[in-house]
Amino acid sequence: MNRSQAIVLSAGPNGLGAIRSLHKENIRVDVIAINAKDPSLLSRLVNNKQSLSTPFNEQALLSLLINWPVKGVVLIPTSDLFVNFLYKYQQELTKLFKFILPPGNVASMLIDKKQEVELIAPYVNLPKTIRSLPESAEQLVKQISLPLIIKPRSNELNYLQQKNITIFTFKQLEGFYHQYASVKAFCIAQELIVGDDSNLWVCNCTFDQHSQLINAFTFQRLQLTPPHFGVTCYAESKTNQTIIEQVAQLGKSLGYVGPAMVEFKFDPSDGLYKYIEINPRLGLCNYFDTSCNKNNVYATYCVASKTTFVEKPQQNGRIFVSVYEDLYSRYRDHQSFISIAKRYLKDLFKPHTFIYFAWQDPKPAIVMAYRQSKAILASLIHKIT
Repeated sequence: MNRSQAIVLSAGPNGLGAIRSLHKENIRVDVIAINAKDPSLLSRLVNNKQSLSTPFNEQALLSLLINWPVKGVVLIPTSDLFVNFLYKYQQELTKLFKFILPPGNVASMLIDKKQEVELIAPYVNLPKTIRSLPESAEQLVKQISLPLIIKPRSNELNYLQQKNITIFTFKQLEGFYHQYASVKAFCIAQELIVGDDSNLWVCNCTFDQHSQLINAFTFQRLQLTPPHFGVTCYAESKTNQTIIEQVAQLGKSLGYVGPAMVEFKFDPSDGLYKYIEINPRLGLCNYFDTSCNKNNVYATYCVASKTTFVEKPQQNGRIFVSVYEDLYSRYRDHQSFISIAKRYLKDLFKPHTFIYFAWQDPKPAIVMAYRQSKAILASLIHKIT
């Protein structure tokens, strides 16, 4: 028997969650982390630990895998960067490891938002989208009304250096065109769906080799960081059958295989769930899935290793929280101390999943709390001085 049955290609809490999810199914795990400060390297649940140098070097990772002491095990990528890497070196690596990727160039098209919109438009309800920004702000508002959101096409093409930019006024739009004139070709614009964060829903899921949905976990977002237009920092598990049915149909239509994170927002103006995006990989909150009996990491492992996966019913009413990010987001959102306290007290007696903390693996949370406290202190000192 192999000493290791899976290698997690780890990038932040995504990788840490994958390690814990595999450990829960008694799968031995090795990890290759994106850098030396990745929280996965702090986990006691890992056997062999290696980290990559910064900046990311594809050849270094390829050499590391080719010379890895154990072969024939499952590779679990946890970021777009690693998914692209596996695509690029698929021919070399399929001889040595097992892993699952969507067929053809589906994943690469989904990572590029311009191509993504074109690919999925026939199958879902989309907010109005402009895939190629016109030359001027005046031309753009003739095509799409304010408010709107501007997104970089991909992480690789993110010349905005931020997840997105929200535009509410024509003056803000003119400012965007002035500041980012040279990189607007690497952006798309979408109609901004107005509504609370609670209108946002996520489906973390896995499709088998026949593009059948074999595992689906839905949760309602309650707070994002940055506020309203970022990543999940507070959420509650709730089954949303309407979204699950849409995701199943979308995956089947695309011939999709493997894990995915699909995001929707309920539009109160027409009562429809509008598609926001799909990430062709495991989501940030993947250990939240596992905590609610929906282990998408293990489902991915089973598809890659061609073993049977049995879906379990979802546990609803569980809270996901990333404490530091959630408090900072609420502060940025100008929420009062009383409103924050009320939110936390309301959910106090519900079961919780924390982004870094787990009773059986506490060190990542302790070290990350130290790092985050140190960063807060440094920021306060900088402001004072």
